[in-house]
Amino acid sequence: MKAMVIGRRSSRPGLALVDVAPAELGDKQVRVAVRAASVNRADLAQLAGTHTSIGGVPQAQVVGLDAAGEIVEVGPGVTDYARGDRVMAMVAGGLAQEIVVDASMLIPIPTNWSYIEGAAAVLGFMTAHNALVTTARMTDGESVAIHAATSGVGMQAVQLARYFGAGLIVGTTRSDRGSALLGALGVHEVINTSSTDFAARALEITEGSGIDIVLDHVGGSYLSMNIQAVAVKGRIVGVGRLGGAEGLLDMEALAFKRLELVGVTFRTRTTEERAEIVHALRRDIAAFRPDAAHRDIHESLRPVIARVLPWNEAEQAYRLMSGNEMLGKIVLEVG
Repeated sequence: MKAMVIGRRSSRPGLALVDVAPAELGDKQVRVAVRAASVNRADLAQLAGTHTSIGGVPQAQVVGLDAAGEIVEVGPGVTDYARGDRVMAMVAGGLAQEIVVDASMLIPIPTNWSYIEGAAAVLGFMTAHNALVTTARMTDGESVAIHAATSGVGMQAVQLARYFGAGLIVGTTRSDRGSALLGALGVHEVINTSSTDFAARALEITEGSGIDIVLDHVGGSYLSMNIQAVAVKGRIVGVGRLGGAEGLLDMEALAFKRLELVGVTFRTRTTEERAEIVHALRRDIAAFRPDAAHRDIHESLRPVIARVLPWNEAEQAYRLMSGNEMLGKIVLEVG
């Protein structure tokens, strides 16, 4: 089996194909022939050589955080899936010809989606659902603001907010390039933070009451704006730190508004905790359930795909992502 591995060529990181021995299946595991995998910003850190082992030494790693494909083998304890099932999963080393993954991490691909769409959606929907529904506890009619709304996860958060009945969806960007697309996805108000004060505009459109939930993929200086913009008893969920890891926190405003400020990540979650995220997503979206009688999914949840490339053009895919010009996911076809 071949896998795409980040290794070292002289003093700089690069991508190379290496042989990976097939893993033995555990009782609750399945083997999946991968048909597609998306590229994600976490992969860029590996390419930059900043992902290190415990001892601090850069190490070769199979890249990819997600995959979609067809089950080719199941462990003896697996009951919900069978050979031939189309599935998607968040999995380390997803950019490979085959993966072995615990069945608890699998999500059936909707019948009206391709493998490419499954690969584009799974990580984003897991991230967005965990932040919006599980952590922020969004209820029907609440207002939601999503920073970096044109990012892959940002757009899927918009789709989920609309699907679960948000009364007002605000999306922020640093340019007007994606405004039309965000409007089509369900954003009611697009705020260009390069030219408009987010907090002031958020308070204006909510008639002073503020935003109920803020999903922040930027971090850094956005923290102080979020505190100003959010409603009393509002929830701010820190998902990403594209703008930096440190921000100014007004403790008085935090207490006065009785706010919740929560950070989320997959990196410190156990296998059991990640499986709980999968279970919650399958619980709330019927098409993602293994036992669903009908597995067509609502068109409003179809992921936005910017580009599809063959897997041997992975380096080109990462260059495209680094350029920040793509609106939607970049997916690699494996074959």
